[in-house]
Amino acid sequence: MLLATVSGLTTHDFFNRKTQEFLPSIIECLEYEQLVRDGMATHLSKDEIDFAIAKTSGLPMIPPLILFTAGDIDVRGVLLPKLADQYDFVPPFDLPYPVLDRQIIPWDVIAEIIEQRLAPFVEGLKQLRTAGFNRIYVQPVVPPTTDDNRSTQINGVSCPLSVRSKLVASFNCLLADKVSALDVPVIDIWPQLTSADGYLLNEYELDGVHLRPSAAKMHLEQLLEHAINRAWESVNHVRHEMFYRMACGLAPLETRPANAS
Repeated sequence: MLLATVSGLTTHDFFNRKTQEFLPSIIECLEYEQLVRDGMATHLSKDEIDFAIAKTSGLPMIPPLILFTAGDIDVRGVLLPKLADQYDFVPPFDLPYPVLDRQIIPWDVIAEIIEQRLAPFVEGLKQLRTAGFNRIYVQPVVPPTTDDNRSTQINGVSCPLSVRSKLVASFNCLLADKVSALDVPVIDIWPQLTSADGYLLNEYELDGVHLRPSAAKMHLEQLLEHAINRAWESVNHVRHEMFYRMACGLAPLETRPANAS
C-alpha cells in the first residue's frame, strides 16, 4: 500500500490534460516506491529484474493499493476566498447547513469552479487506471475546523463556519460523483467525524487543518476493509493474460504507460 506525501498537491495540478503529463512529483513518488519504472506500471512488467525482485521478496506482483487525498488546498486557497464573509450559496444536495443573510452566489458558478479544479485530477485517475493501477482510492477533504479565529489565521480570510463547511461538503459531493464514475472508491468518514448539524467534532480537531491520529486510523480501517472485500481486484489479470499469450505464441498485450515526461 502506498502511503506517501507529495507536498503542495492540488487537484488542479495533478494532471496536465493538454500535454497528457502528470505532475512530475507524482511520477517521482511512484518511481521512488518502485510502482512505476520506465513509464510503465511495475506490476505489469515482463522484465527479468522485476521477476527476480518478486521472487526474492516472496511477494506477488499485484496491483498496489493507492490512496490519494487531494483538494484541501483547492478549497482553502481558491474557493474559500471567493465566498469569504460576504457570500453564501445553496447547493442541490441535502446538507444540514443554514443559508445566511448574505448575497447568494448561484450554484452553477460554484459548481463550475469546483469542476474546473477537479477535471485534471479525475483525468489523471483515469489515466492511472488505464495504465494498470486499478486499486486506487480517494479520500475526500476532511471537515474544516470549527474555530473561526484559527480558520481566519490559517486561510487569511474570514468565512462563517456554516459556509466553509458547506463548501467542503459540496466539493466532496462533486468529487465523489466524478471519481465513482471511474469505479474509484471514496473513503468517506464524515458521518463519524461530524455532529448531527454537520460540523467537525471537537475530539478530532488538531491544528485547524489536519485531524487527530484517531481519524487517520478510521480512514485506514475503512480502506483496508473495502480492499479486503474487493480482493478480486488484487489479481493481476493482465499478467495472467501475458503468460497465456506468451505460452500460445501470441503477440504480447500493449499496456499504456504512465507518462513520466
